[in-house]
Amino acid sequence: MRKVILHALQSGDLGLDPRFESLSENFTADPALIMKEHVMPRLDLITGLLKECDSYRDPKNPSLALTTEDISGLGWFLLTERSFFDELTVLSAQIVEERISKQAKEQDMYIAACYNKRTDGNNYNVTSVFGPDGQIHGEYRKTHIPPNELWQVTDGEAMNTIELDFGKIGVLICYDIMFPEAASVLGAAGTEIILHPTAGYGWYNSIGEATLRARANDNSLYILTAKSYVYNAAGKSSVIDPWGQVLVDAGFYKNVIVSKEIDLDIPKTQPEWFYQSQMSGHAEIKKRTPFERRPDLYNSLSAPAERQKIPDDKDRAILRDKIKQGKCRWE
Repeated sequence: MRKVILHALQSGDLGLDPRFESLSENFTADPALIMKEHVMPRLDLITGLLKECDSYRDPKNPSLALTTEDISGLGWFLLTERSFFDELTVLSAQIVEERISKQAKEQDMYIAACYNKRTDGNNYNVTSVFGPDGQIHGEYRKTHIPPNELWQVTDGEAMNTIELDFGKIGVLICYDIMFPEAASVLGAAGTEIILHPTAGYGWYNSIGEATLRARANDNSLYILTAKSYVYNAAGKSSVIDPWGQVLVDAGFYKNVIVSKEIDLDIPKTQPEWFYQSQMSGHAEIKKRTPFERRPDLYNSLSAPAERQKIPDDKDRAILRDKIKQGKCRWE
């Protein structure tokens, strides 16, 4: 039996101090002040919630906690000048990694944290998995970038899995989950749990939850999603099983944690007498699926395609003017 306790945060937003409204004439472009009065309070909220995981722990089994997306709150600064955002990314990532590393070590658990990080001259939306030793055991860079994030964020180039001592996990950040191929790639690689830190569902309300349930069922794996309280409906951070069933969710509550113990050795099977089990020789669905797939018919999915346009300085100036004139909203 490979039991693991999964924890998903459901944190609320702290709002934006008027001094840090980047399109305002009163914008205070002070990186140190932004770290102290914007980033740090958000991390205090996250680490405070993480401490609550201790109330649902079993020393015999590992625990894995997942934060929501962008825990440093840099999304509020996407329309700032590129060099300024770069500086904020470097400073905030250092703070996040120091805080989460310390927290994982103190609580003797895995913590998967989602934040912005600058590497090799590019900014990425990443999820890093910190182990009980305080070290980063794996990192994923968001691969499907919505247009608003393209102002500052580069898309990752790999759908990588991460091997932990209890099993194999993968990560899909927010918008990634809207592309079924992404979950399928992870499922085919043997991923047992997909971590999904997100600001919202992408799709709205019930269809957002249905998307997650379908991804879990289609690929016979667990999905642990940590969803912000305020975006695209109030909830629901959750644990979803390989049948697409929601085992537990955080409902419409603010600044809470939802926890659930799962056993990765419980297979997703149909009865031995079921005709598909008998005729295929495989009662376990995840073992049978590879023999039933038709990758020879899916070539069009991997055909070269035109990539979305990366905004230039002129595009940025036009959007800033539209927002200032009230012709579009930036929330």
